[in-house]
Amino acid sequence: MTRQILLVEDDPAVRHLIVQFLTRAGANVHEADSLEQARQILRDRADIDLAILDFWLGKDTAVGLMDDLRNDLKGLPILIISGGNTATDLETTQAIADISGAVAFLQKPFRKNDLLEAVETALS
Repeated sequence: MTRQILLVEDDPAVRHLIVQFLTRAGANVHEADSLEQARQILRDRADIDLAILDFWLGKDTAVGLMDDLRNDLKGLPILIISGGNTATDLETTQAIADISGAVAFLQKPFRKNDLLEAVETALS
């Protein structure tokens, strides 16, 4: 069965690269560049197996979406990716992601194999 992955990433170049990695690995990727678009995909699709969320989406964070996912789709694994921002260091970002229920955290830039390994671990 093909895995259904929600990818929420606001950087088009990064999003495109991740989609290529995951598609070549056999996943079906549903792309969103904003929290609103992600929520729309989740309303339309009940078969998402994994959510990969960029922690920083413009000035917003993915924490609210993570809370929604934990409440609405119990057991859905969430993988957080982040390159950080100027206001919050990566250690704090990772701690917030962990507290919010992420099963894994990848710091950008990451290697293809690290992403695929994190996805496989999250889905097993």
